[in-house]
Amino acid sequence: MIPKPGKNLSEVESYRPISLLSTMAKLFEKLILKRLKPILDRNNLIPSHQFGFRNKHSTVEQVHRVTDVIEKSLENKNVCSAVFLDVAQAFDRVWHEGLLHKLRFLLPDQYYQLIKSYLTTRHFRTKHEDAYSGLRPIEAGVPQGSVLGPILYLLYINDVPTTLYSTTATFADDTAIMAVGDSIEGSTRRLQSALIKVAIWTKKWRIKLNESKSTHIDFTNKKITQHPVYINGMQIPYANTAKYLGMTLDAKLRWKEHIKKKRDELNLKFRKMYWLLGRNSKLSIYNKLILYKQILRPVWSYGIQLWGCASASNIQVIQRFQNKVLRCIVNAPWFIRNSDLHRDLQMELVADIIARFANSHQLRLQNHINIEVSRLLDVRNITRRLKRTKPFELSKYWNTK
Repeated sequence: MIPKPGKNLSEVESYRPISLLSTMAKLFEKLILKRLKPILDRNNLIPSHQFGFRNKHSTVEQVHRVTDVIEKSLENKNVCSAVFLDVAQAFDRVWHEGLLHKLRFLLPDQYYQLIKSYLTTRHFRTKHEDAYSGLRPIEAGVPQGSVLGPILYLLYINDVPTTLYSTTATFADDTAIMAVGDSIEGSTRRLQSALIKVAIWTKKWRIKLNESKSTHIDFTNKKITQHPVYINGMQIPYANTAKYLGMTLDAKLRWKEHIKKKRDELNLKFRKMYWLLGRNSKLSIYNKLILYKQILRPVWSYGIQLWGCASASNIQVIQRFQNKVLRCIVNAPWFIRNSDLHRDLQMELVADIIARFANSHQLRLQNHINIEVSRLLDVRNITRRLKRTKPFELSKYWNTK
């Protein structure tokens, strides 16, 4: 049992259990998974809107799908109402009987029987310091830390209901549901209709939602009056920003809030690392640059293919941070230009990194195995009412043919 930082250690919820599986179980799961994947791909058992634990599917591509719907809505003067659902203990609450019922119809009988024998009559015990608990039966959930567990969870939720007038984006248990309408009334009505179906489905398969931790947001440039949406009889909290797969989306998709949060996170990390990267550090410049590239730069470069569309003033927020760090690394006096520092240290400017990541992202989208991703390349008839940069325009490989 690993204690969670900042929690009351006298409460059970303040500890995070780390599962230790047997070596033979891990080998068995890898062999089964290697044979299961061709069956899953051949029969399309995982829906196209599910990007979690799938080859050639990344979080950035899923967020791109979400932002693409929002961008089109803003350009067409519509309202995009969205809910980002939080699932309580998703992997630990998988109903075994329900999972096996689905696997009976999804997989060949020999695989069904193997997985059934693997899931049933399992037991666990807990070790805390030098004390052990007694054996307890595992009556729900997929094995924590196993390679087969995520695939079993994806099969368990592969029939999550969708509607014609809403868009669903899932990455494992992280679920976003969006509905677009000409007005706030229309978008909310469509979103509520989709949520009712999801609520019925979760109740049937014993999936518990954290209604209070879910987020409702309306993406629009209009002045609107917020309309509440409900799930399981509880109102979903409304907010002007929503976090999805590590990226903060604001109501007008300006990326200002995302960049602000990243800058705050960078400042905190840099303060903790100042004794290594600061002007008085005895560490070599080479090692300082490695620390910056491996620890600090990934914090702000994640999702840069999308937030690179932000205004120049917002992008400069990150550039100023990089300038500050480089000046500390080399103990540069005030009269040394930032451009000279970047040139001598062979460090890319933020704008250059945006272009490089965008090129790589655009190439990944081409000939993607998922049709939902391939649709992102179709930019022939898009509306261009707003003066804002699109993700495909960051890359030198885009074309409108």
